[in-house]
Amino acid sequence: MTLSQFLEIMNGDLANEWTHLSFYLYHASAVAGLHAHEYKEFFTEAAKGEMAHVQGFLDRLHGLNYAQPCQGPKAFSYVSRLEDILTLAIKLEEDVVTNYTQRLKQLDDLAILHPETTAYLKVFYEDQIQDSYEDCEHMRRLVAYSARNLEPQKRGD
Repeated sequence: MTLSQFLEIMNGDLANEWTHLSFYLYHASAVAGLHAHEYKEFFTEAAKGEMAHVQGFLDRLHGLNYAQPCQGPKAFSYVSRLEDILTLAIKLEEDVVTNYTQRLKQLDDLAILHPETTAYLKVFYEDQIQDSYEDCEHMRRLVAYSARNLEPQKRGD
């Protein structure tokens, strides 16, 4: 793999980050239910984090003289039930962790020809992995909490 080929892959990662930004913004408004207002704030904050990711990818691509960085999101599922939104969000973030772990391996292959660039990009991708992994953990706890509190209470005889 060449650095140019890696930048093409990185541009695809940027498209995914645009998608995440749009997903969280959309679902901040679409979420319904008893605690919708609190989750609107949660998803709005998540969108702010994704905006930082988009900016980071754009900065890296422009800094590496990539000609035409992606300018928008891919399609995503639209739902309004909290559990469905969280499930989709967890899947998006899990995919990031999987994909970006693969990017670290790909960068290892490029390190011989581009040691400084790949070292820098590895740190960048490691930060992305950490953010997404922590987001997954948080949302899994929310799903577990929601499931426990929505189950019908058992009554004694």
